[in-house]
Amino acid sequence: MHSLIFYAYAGIVAITSLRPAGDMNIDPMDKVVHLLVYYIFAVFGHRALTNKRYYPYLCLGIIAYGALLELGQSYVPGRHMSAYDLLANTLGVLLGAAVVTRRAAR
Repeated sequence: MHSLIFYAYAGIVAITSLRPAGDMNIDPMDKVVHLLVYYIFAVFGHRALTNKRYYPYLCLGIIAYGALLELGQSYVPGRHMSAYDLLANTLGVLLGAAVVTRRAAR
């Protein structure tokens, strides 16, 4: 069940990230939203894995996924690629990984 949630979340992130901008309003808190979305992604990833030894690789995969989505945005009307968004995504994954691994160690 946790794997299904993880993959569904990945799909929602992709659809949301690659949607044309249209009349979308960019929130001043955009980077915080990126951080929170990828924090949750890292938490769902940890829960989806049965062998936690592979979790660092999954986190790298989530970061790469975010980078590919940022690249994909450069081809979507009204959207653009942002290194700051990628940085916020990466920080979210790292923060999420730190929290779940610390909590799992207890």
